[in-house]
Amino acid sequence: MKLIKNISVVFLLITLTSCGQETTFQEDVLTYIKSNGTAKQYNYAYDELLKMLGNQFPKTTENASGWDYLEANKEKHVDEILTQLAPVYEKNFTHEEIKKMNAFYQSEAGKQLVADGEKLTEDQKKEVNDFYGSEMGKTIVEKQPILATEIGKVSEGWSRDLYETALSMLK
Repeated sequence: MKLIKNISVVFLLITLTSCGQETTFQEDVLTYIKSNGTAKQYNYAYDELLKMLGNQFPKTTENASGWDYLEANKEKHVDEILTQLAPVYEKNFTHEEIKKMNAFYQSEAGKQLVADGEKLTEDQKKEVNDFYGSEMGKTIVEKQPILATEIGKVSEGWSRDLYETALSMLK
């Protein structure tokens, strides 16, 4: 009986450890997606959708609750697409590669590149060039066509669903 308890504890620990590692990889991927400018792009896309819809469906008493929902749930919808994109990165990069990419995008040069690449200092430009000249940078560039296709499919589904939701609430 004691042996069965010990085996059960070992299996429980293995399960918890493996689940914890998966979560860590996904968390690191989400950190990467948020720091490399992807989240910024989807926030912008959401804002632009609302502007376009505002021209088609100005806020009225009839559609006010729909507008309230769309305005209040931007973060939820953007987080949704980021979560949907995570498996694309998990499939195409190792956890170690994501960690290296995070390290770059969390550096001052990486942050400035995302914020406004035109304002990079000479040292930051060198750091960006060194990163993209490294094996990791070459891997990113090499995988761009695959990523663009896969991300495009996910984005298309997200934007279609979001647009249909918005239309149903504003008509």
